[in-house]
Amino acid sequence: MQPDDSAGILIAEHVRRVLEVMGIEGAQVSCSFPEADTLLISIATEGLGSMLIGAQGAHLYAFQHVVRCMLKKSMQSDMRILVDVNGYRARREKGLAGLAEETARKAQKTGLAVELAPMNAVDRRAVHTALAGYKDVRTESLGEGVTRRVVVRPIFL
Repeated sequence: MQPDDSAGILIAEHVRRVLEVMGIEGAQVSCSFPEADTLLISIATEGLGSMLIGAQGAHLYAFQHVVRCMLKKSMQSDMRILVDVNGYRARREKGLAGLAEETARKAQKTGLAVELAPMNAVDRRAVHTALAGYKDVRTESLGEGVTRRVVVRPIFL
């Protein structure tokens, strides 16, 4: 499937139906293709947004997995599918970018590596991306499974 308006409308309708089966009525669902290989499904809902997001986005990422499985056969294999509820992703990424910058300053000030708490893959990617332009620190992910975390190390020039 190539990114176009008709595909986005069809996908939005499928997601809206799944939400209704879950008891979430009246949600506004829209699709966009911010990049050629990325489908962003945005959901706007009143009242039940926090239930759909869950603690630290756990429900959102689970729902995203369901949507990916649903669309997998009709999408290009390299298409990234992201689901957002009430702008949660942008708020989360902004918060993680702030945490990343604070951690980078701490690593540079102390001269020691700083380990962040374990994070899911989406959050780790946000931290790596936030610090990608910093020349005085480097990031790496360490650990396995649920204990995987980002480590920020100072670089001495």
